[in-house]
Amino acid sequence: MNVVRSLKVTTLADNIVQLAGLHGQWGLSFLLELEDARGDRRKVILDTGNDREPLLHNVKRLKVDLGDVDCLVISHGHKDHTVANVEVVEATGGVKVYAHPDTFRKRIRVRPDGTRREHGVPEGQGIAEIEAAGGEVVLSREPAEVVPGLRTTGEVPRVSGFETILPLREGESVRIVVDGEEVDDQILDDQALWADVQGVGPFVLLGCAHAGPINTLTHVKKLGGFDGVYGVVGGTHLVGRDEVYVRRTMDEVRRFNSRLISPCHCTGFKATAWFAREFPEAFALNFCGRVIEAGREPEPRLV
Repeated sequence: MNVVRSLKVTTLADNIVQLAGLHGQWGLSFLLELEDARGDRRKVILDTGNDREPLLHNVKRLKVDLGDVDCLVISHGHKDHTVANVEVVEATGGVKVYAHPDTFRKRIRVRPDGTRREHGVPEGQGIAEIEAAGGEVVLSREPAEVVPGLRTTGEVPRVSGFETILPLREGESVRIVVDGEEVDDQILDDQALWADVQGVGPFVLLGCAHAGPINTLTHVKKLGGFDGVYGVVGGTHLVGRDEVYVRRTMDEVRRFNSRLISPCHCTGFKATAWFAREFPEAFALNFCGRVIEAGREPEPRLV
């Protein structure tokens, strides 16, 4: 199995801003820069945020060149991760876009009063528009190597026994259209990115972890035959969870012996505070513009 020699992650979009001149949003986007086993430099974008202009502003402010990006990976088909698919693909000159087959399906949130609203990839950011911008959409339920040494998890098995889709308000539902029929959306398209970093160990990038952060890390351990997971960065979707659920998650996270934990986006303030308290040596606050390099301690860890 290929390892990567180095991995650097820059947060392009997140809820929190700690650096002057950047813009925050309820959304997520990462730039991954890595050196593969042959010494070749690679760049990958994971997700494209919820608000187009703040994301593109941050890209420009951080002096990120999208022209040499190798591919775009979409963690799942929700608006807060897919609003600028076309703009990113156009800026790259046309690259492969990796996603699960359910990512671009129609999603509807049905409120208790019966009103309905679109809940998936925004209009104008779908497969046809990506292809018109020069992109090639690659859909797979199975893990895929997007550049040498960097892989998707593919569809994540739900095995933890306690992780569930976040409960909706009474009478509310989220539906996904499959083969012309509306069914309950279990967000099966949720996936993450991971790499085995030479001299460091496995490093995982989460989108929202709707499949559950424990399920996702367990899957990565199985895929790579790892004993633990060195680094975890991204959304854990613990926002809105009760104390019992958050505590169970913290207890389960300990099993992975992670040396770097940097939750953000949909983690929520309460769970982020729990991570900081329970893992003080590993925790690193994430925010727009944050740069994390595998094997190097982020400075400062807590802002």
